[in-house]
Amino acid sequence: KQWYQRRVGEHLQHYYITNLIEEMSTTLTDEQVRKFESDGYLIIEDFLKPGQCDDLKRKIHDVIDDYLNLETHPRTLFTTYQANNAKPEPDKHMMTDYFLQSGDGINFFFEEGAFDKETDKLVCPKYEAINKIGHSLHTDIPEYKAVAQSETVKNICRALKMSRPVLPQSMYIFKSAGLGGEVTPHKDSSFLHTGGTRLLGLWIPLDDTDTGNGCLWFIPGSHREPPSLFMNRNADNSGCVFEGVKIRTLRRKINTCVRR
Repeated sequence: KQWYQRRVGEHLQHYYITNLIEEMSTTLTDEQVRKFESDGYLIIEDFLKPGQCDDLKRKIHDVIDDYLNLETHPRTLFTTYQANNAKPEPDKHMMTDYFLQSGDGINFFFEEGAFDKETDKLVCPKYEAINKIGHSLHTDIPEYKAVAQSETVKNICRALKMSRPVLPQSMYIFKSAGLGGEVTPHKDSSFLHTGGTRLLGLWIPLDDTDTGNGCLWFIPGSHREPPSLFMNRNADNSGCVFEGVKIRTLRRKINTCVRR
């Protein structure tokens, strides 16, 4: 009976993933490639269909229900380094073994203020208390693996002349309203060291986004500048530390860009 249920589940899963991949067959035009090379970012409308977005959101709720046990799970909070410190301080969550060992599995990181300091109980529904789930959804959750390995993603890599691309991490970021801390300006290459090899990030919002609900901001052309801040792991494996210029320098660049 268990074998039969498993095989039926595998066939249904294969059917869903096959249809999802077949529906995702977008590629980039020459004009889009030129814009990406010039600005360092590109907006692709309707990357996923509304029904696909709904399916992925439902799946992540299932993952929370199946994997997250609040009675035993560590209270690992996602926080960002202080923007005005003379020397950037490491994120608190980067000092924990839970974070350092999260690269190849499904791990939960909570928002600041998600737990009551006195009772240690959630102050909101658990689906709103989580900041992100990471960092290997593309290997452990078939529905997300289907998106990550879709023909659309492959076509984008081909159009941008990427050879032998490797997917190092994936995350689901919740951005719940009214909870959590600020995410300061940064470059992903500060966290993912590639030794000069090209680093490409795909941010796929599952809800429509604008300036009022947590959209992503860019400085056009900033991809030509090397990272000014790096996250490095301590030699004694006690955590990670940021090394580089102060974050307020990046803030000045953003303010200048916005004014222009």
